[in-house]
Amino acid sequence: MSDLLSIEDLSVLIRRPGRDVAALSGVDLRVDAGEVVGLVGESGGGKSMVARAIVALLPGGAETGGAVRFEGADVLAMDEAALATHRGHGAALCFQNPRGALSPTRTVGRQLTDRLTTHQKLDREAARQLFEAVGIRNPARRLDAYPHELSGGMAQRVMISLATGCAPGLLVADEPTTGLDVTLTREILRQFRHAADTDGRGVLLISHDLASIASVCDRVAVLYAGTVVESGPAAKVLREPAHPYTRALLASVPDVSGRPARAIGGAMPLLSSPPAACPFAPRCAHATGECTASRPALAGDGWQYACFHPRSGPAAAAPPPAAEKRPATGRVVMEIDDAHVVYGSRFGSGGHHALRGVSLQVRAGETVGVVGESGCGKSTLARLMLGLAAPSSGTVRLAGTDPHAQRGRKLRRLRTKARLVFQDPVGSLSPRRTVADAIGEPLRALGVPAAERAERVAEVLARMHLDPTMLRRRPHELSGGQAQRVGIARALVGDPDLIVFDEPTSALDVTVQAQILDVIAELAGDASRGSVFISHDLATVRGFCDRVVVLYLGRIVEQGPVEEVFGNPRHPYTRALLSSAPSLDGGTAGGPQRAEPRVELAKDLDEADAATGCPLAARCPFVTDECRAQAQPLVAYGASEAACWRVPQIPALIREGAQTRA
Repeated sequence: MSDLLSIEDLSVLIRRPGRDVAALSGVDLRVDAGEVVGLVGESGGGKSMVARAIVALLPGGAETGGAVRFEGADVLAMDEAALATHRGHGAALCFQNPRGALSPTRTVGRQLTDRLTTHQKLDREAARQLFEAVGIRNPARRLDAYPHELSGGMAQRVMISLATGCAPGLLVADEPTTGLDVTLTREILRQFRHAADTDGRGVLLISHDLASIASVCDRVAVLYAGTVVESGPAAKVLREPAHPYTRALLASVPDVSGRPARAIGGAMPLLSSPPAACPFAPRCAHATGECTASRPALAGDGWQYACFHPRSGPAAAAPPPAAEKRPATGRVVMEIDDAHVVYGSRFGSGGHHALRGVSLQVRAGETVGVVGESGCGKSTLARLMLGLAAPSSGTVRLAGTDPHAQRGRKLRRLRTKARLVFQDPVGSLSPRRTVADAIGEPLRALGVPAAERAERVAEVLARMHLDPTMLRRRPHELSGGQAQRVGIARALVGDPDLIVFDEPTSALDVTVQAQILDVIAELAGDASRGSVFISHDLATVRGFCDRVVVLYLGRIVEQGPVEEVFGNPRHPYTRALLSSAPSLDGGTAGGPQRAEPRVELAKDLDEADAATGCPLAARCPFVTDECRAQAQPLVAYGASEAACWRVPQIPALIREGAQTRA
């Protein structure tokens, strides 16, 4: 029986004026029906080019060699009529940015029914059933929604519906979980696993999220500089990799168990021709003259690697003992007391209650992590800290001053005391400004003279380990990691008391993430300022935060020292988040690493359910009538606080539930 997809010695050379780019060189890859294959590697390694080759959507000027065989037919040799059938019915793509791939002027239901009519001769009822199958709430109503009216996870489910609606034999998912929280990531990956196990489809899952790959893939291929350096069973490749690059890639991933990330030195080469030697040799600690003289071929059967000096043994070392973190004793740089934030309706009735009774202090010298699912109020809390959102009730004090009581020059000066590092590093920079102008803008607003401004910009640029020649560049000339360093420099140049990091690494690949986290950890160690790190990446938060706050539907449900909250979670919601967090051991943080069984929540419900009683009541497996009727205040349990009266009973309830299921 032939493979569903068989890529044989694929090479892609892109000719550009003045420069050629060898995007892929001798790539071999196969995907069978009913299996999930992961394709991993750094940005620029050629992963998306493989996806584009599968559906013959290569960029202009591309010259190809080798073959891409789907059910025996070479896709690269197909005519337009055959390609029209192949794209969608044979192989379907799920894009990284679902909102960018969906038309903003047409409802998602219309976009899906158009595709169903073209490929399957099906109607709107079939579209509703597809939405229901991927877990979209109120599918009949959502058919009439536009892309901007959907959350990130909902839009990604729509993309999966669009891909699966044509009944393709192969699903190609390009970074489908980037920027999604842990519970949404888990649900999206379940859809791909379901497509393989139940529908018999082949799935090629392209991702830099190695922990997610570990949890769902049967096999994994590692791509570096357009070449496959290792491939084989997921358990073998991700636990005992042979190639030094695979081991370095795994070491750059923080794990929720507490294992720190180690950045890979150097950068991936941009090749103009197929490599004659090992492309990883300049960055490899084990390279010898043999590695720089010739290129190793893939060797092995089933588990293959291209290395003259393969490694052996487990890749990831056990996490070091957690360092004891003493409570911060510095001055309070930001204080929120019983704050509520309500966004009014455009039509004058109702409104969205984004935060409910939040109280929080941040001291100089400490880093506070804020975690929770999408829509829980994390970004609103950041806006509140920065004075960009006014509390409907309650108080906010920044450096001892209420920002909403200030005006004019006093307000501008106060706002320099708190700065924000954005999620999208390139999008947060003006395309018209040079790096020097972008970093110096906060100083210009304060009237700092040009000579002093240039000196301070140069100092902070050096602290970010960026070359002075970067000052003349514009955002489109920067990589993602360089742009994020510029964003951090802009936040730092005004010497603020508080820096708020809002998902600063979610759009970056694992090695760049590790480099940026090193920079952030260095800044967080400064005893003169406080830091707030907002993220859905629990492993990153555990890595260097001192305290953590868990938000759900605008309320703090648990808070305390990070090792206490992650190592001994009290609230059912915190337990569920940790249960959903993927881990490189192929399971989850609540699975093999914890003695207790995982905690599962019901599907996400509308925010209206949080108006009375416990906000988690509609989803909690331990709910009682008391939970639904009475608000749950934060109560101290050891070193942490949790808003749940059943905390002492939960361990026994979890064990009892596990025994019942067994």
